[in-house]
Amino acid sequence: SEDEIGIEDLIPEQQMVITITKSGYIKSLPLTTYRAQQRGGRGVTGMDMKDGDFIEHLFVTSSHDYLLFFSNRGKVYRSKVYELPEASRTAKGRALVNVLPLRDGERIQSVLSTRDFTEGRYVVFATKRGIVKKTALLAYNTPIKADGIIAINIRDDDELVAVRRTSGDDDIIMVSHSGQAARFNEDDARPMGRDTSGVRGMNVSRGANHVLAMDVVRPDTELLVVTENGFGKRTPIEDYPVKGRGAMGVKTIGLTERKGGVAGALIVREHQDLVFISQSGMVQRTGVRGISRQGRPAQGVKVMNMKDDDLVSAVALVVEDAPPAEAAEDGPAQLSAE
Repeated sequence: SEDEIGIEDLIPEQQMVITITKSGYIKSLPLTTYRAQQRGGRGVTGMDMKDGDFIEHLFVTSSHDYLLFFSNRGKVYRSKVYELPEASRTAKGRALVNVLPLRDGERIQSVLSTRDFTEGRYVVFATKRGIVKKTALLAYNTPIKADGIIAINIRDDDELVAVRRTSGDDDIIMVSHSGQAARFNEDDARPMGRDTSGVRGMNVSRGANHVLAMDVVRPDTELLVVTENGFGKRTPIEDYPVKGRGAMGVKTIGLTERKGGVAGALIVREHQDLVFISQSGMVQRTGVRGISRQGRPAQGVKVMNMKDDDLVSAVALVVEDAPPAEAAEDGPAQLSAE
């Protein structure tokens, strides 16, 4: 509307740093805040993190850009960056449930930023039951109601695991709880409309198996996997053959009862740091270099010491709360190593 255009014209366009923590706190502050402190040469004070929380998403983006928030129930919420709450460097920010109208049990799984939805890219979705869907990013350039719109139709017994932006010719890799990994080219999934369910990306029909990770394959990366009882390894991405969509995949780690099922997986580069999170809230930070590089069938080595009945619940890339000098448009997301 004319009123909205008028409001945006009154808001200065500037680069903003958006951070979202694992437990769901979001905040925004000007990029100049970081640059001024870096020039001072005294270092910076980090965000006050308690109870094992950490920064999971970081974006450096314009105050006039959009952020798209995708929830586990398949809905997408949209916000202009300038509408997000600003806070100091040390503040944690506001809880996402107070910024977005999330319902009980609904949580944000992935976040993307965009200027005008015309980047010519696709958005690929993956669900727990192995469904994938590819939709043109432009399909989300539509008025989004305050309580969100459907991004992907999801059955009641399923939920969204991850959302990634793709070029249209990328390879996708999906990892299951039972230790399988399926790699296929996104061209195997034809583009579909927004209000659709998708097609089978990985066969996880046996027992209690389910997809727990999906990512876009990048050159010179590795797939890191960690089990529920704290065993992990990394394997060159070239060791995973490209198969057709809908396959059960190939073994990504040798599982035993002692090791438990796969708890997390992600694409990594050697210079990055990781955090392992347990069900009881323990967080352990580890460099990728310190984790053994092994072949696909190998059983991995101990990467996190677990107490009693505690289990690993997730693994994520560490996102520093000071952006790099030459920041990319899209910050790292939980399973991304772009």
